[in-house]
Amino acid sequence: MKSGTRIYRLVLSPDNLLQQVQARIDELQKAIDFLQVQLDKAPEGVLYGSRSHTKWQWQRKLNSERTYLSGRHVQLIRSLAQKKYNALVLDNLKHQRDVLDGLLEAYHPQNGEAIYASMPIEWRNEIVPLNIPDEDYAEQWQNLNYRRKLVENTGFLTAKGEYVRSKSEIIIADTLNNLGVPYRYEYPHELLAEEKTHRVKVLSDFTCLNIRTRKEIVWEHFGIMDNPDYAQNAVSKIELYENSGYFPGDNLIFTMETLDKPLNSGIVRQLVKKYLI
Repeated sequence: MKSGTRIYRLVLSPDNLLQQVQARIDELQKAIDFLQVQLDKAPEGVLYGSRSHTKWQWQRKLNSERTYLSGRHVQLIRSLAQKKYNALVLDNLKHQRDVLDGLLEAYHPQNGEAIYASMPIEWRNEIVPLNIPDEDYAEQWQNLNYRRKLVENTGFLTAKGEYVRSKSEIIIADTLNNLGVPYRYEYPHELLAEEKTHRVKVLSDFTCLNIRTRKEIVWEHFGIMDNPDYAQNAVSKIELYENSGYFPGDNLIFTMETLDKPLNSGIVRQLVKKYLI
């Protein structure tokens, strides 16, 4: 973009519609399978009901023959009524599933990233894209300069060649790196203090980026939770995050360990896949 050009940008949020649609299709299919099993178990015949004067009468149609059902057929009436309901719901759910299947085939979301990436660099230099491609966004996010607290040669070196403060932090850092999740080590955040009268600067262990959603998620690891003073400080730190709008399962991940219960690398990998990919 030439200097002096005023930049206007409207940024579309990441499109997660297809993931939501697929999740809904999977949910519908489970319900369809369940209803089909119930219908297969249902008694034969079709239930009919009509009012005769002030009395409601039930009939069962089986092989073109109708039979009146009396009060001693309560269970059969209920089973056939449920069968009718299940069949109607089954048809409706199948229709919903088919419509969504068609949407999956026809809808190809993109916010202009692929178009921008396909253009020659000379053109891209003159354009303000609606959204930049994920890889460019991640690169810009990762390359942000910030003042870091110097970590001396601790002996704990990650695959990226940076020193961290424990073996467990190596596990977290290397898992993030191996799965392609950008992160900043000990990135400073200003959190609202318990009294909510001032802010406290906190160096979060890892500030991670979910590239797909472009959402930042903080990861804190508490390494010696069998130490009472350390555990108390950990609880206080979690409260600082919660005061500032960080909540586990949303934009905050925390792991912990004790001497007898070290960090489980498998759990770390599961957390990364669940919240950061």
